[in-house]
Amino acid sequence: MEWTIPIQNLDISKVKITGPNRVQKPMAALSYTDNDLQFSSLSILLPSLAVKSYDTETGRLSLSLNGYQSILNKLNALQTLILNTTHSNHRSWISSERDRSYEDLVSGFQPLVSHGCIHLYCPQSTIGSFNEIQVYSGGAWSCGAISPGLFAAGKQVRVAIRIQGISFHQHHISRVWTGKSRVQHRILTIFSE
Repeated sequence: MEWTIPIQNLDISKVKITGPNRVQKPMAALSYTDNDLQFSSLSILLPSLAVKSYDTETGRLSLSLNGYQSILNKLNALQTLILNTTHSNHRSWISSERDRSYEDLVSGFQPLVSHGCIHLYCPQSTIGSFNEIQVYSGGAWSCGAISPGLFAAGKQVRVAIRIQGISFHQHHISRVWTGKSRVQHRILTIFSE
């Protein structure tokens, strides 16, 4: 069972970011601590949002935050925390890294939130199925079988996501950080209305 925090209850000051692991693809982990509770990743339940677009080729799902200003502000604050923490620590986190300006980090960062939308990655493993995502649609739960209209523009969906950390892209040969980064996340559940 995965503990998920409704976005309305999320306190950004309780999000912790630790330095990247030293494995093949470095990733700084996000965790959440609330009193005695400690979560090794940050799982968030979003409200029901309208699908703005879905690209079946890339798996990019954009959900509109129109009408949810407080949630947009909270997600922007989380994104700012990620960028500020990365800027403050990138030299110690990635030892071969040169000093980068805040503007360089922002330009190399793939935003989770931009233009009033949250952008998620929801890949299709094969036509009509998704990897291990639980879907509630039409009054029933399923895993893998997705109706073709699930992500039709304007459709209302509610998603639970796990934010694992910040992934730092490395050059495929030199293994040196390219300056690009993104929020590593996974969709856990989709509720379709």
